[in-house]
Amino acid sequence: MSPAPKPERREAICEAVFELLGEVGYDRMSMDAVAARARASKATIYRGWPNKPDLVMDAFEHRFGGSYEPQDTGTLRGDLMALLTAACEVANSPDGDVMTGLLTAVTRNPELAETFRRCVYEAKRSAYDTIVRRAVDRGELPAGATSDLLQEVLHALVLNRTMWHEGPLDEAFATRVVDRVLLPVLRQPA
Repeated sequence: MSPAPKPERREAICEAVFELLGEVGYDRMSMDAVAARARASKATIYRGWPNKPDLVMDAFEHRFGGSYEPQDTGTLRGDLMALLTAACEVANSPDGDVMTGLLTAVTRNPELAETFRRCVYEAKRSAYDTIVRRAVDRGELPAGATSDLLQEVLHALVLNRTMWHEGPLDEAFATRVVDRVLLPVLRQPA
C-alpha cells in the first residue's frame, strides 16, 4: 500500500467515511462518494486505500482503535454503571448506528470483522480488567476474579437491545443490567 495521506487529510477522509456509513450504509458507500465528501481526489483515496474494506477498516480504527481508561468511582457498582453508561452513549450516537450497520458487512468480510473485533472488543479489554482488578483490590470481588464473562455479557446485552429496539439504552437499563446481571455474574465463583 502506498503511503497514507497526511494526518489532516486522513482525518477528513475518515470523517467522510463515517458520515457516509451513517447515511447510506456500507454496501451503498463508494470510494468516489468518500472522495467527494472529503474534498479529496480519487487518486488520494486510492493511493492510501486500494479498496473499500481497507478504507472502512482504517476509518474504524482511527475512530475506535485506542484504549479506554475506565472511570474510577471508588466502587465496583459505580465503575460498572460508568462503563455501561458510556457504552450506551456510544450505542445511542451516530457512531453506534454506524457500528450496528457494519455488523452485516462484518459477517461477509473477515478482515473487517477482525478490525471490528480488535477495536470494539480487544482494545477495550484492559478497561474491563482494570475494573475487576480495582474491585479485587478493594475486597469487593474474590482474588482470581476475571473480566472475561463481564465483557461478553455487557456487549451482548447492549447489542441485543440495540438490534431489536427493545427499549432505550438509558439509566434505567444500565441500573437493571448492573444490579441484576453484571454484579451477580462477577460474584460467581470462578
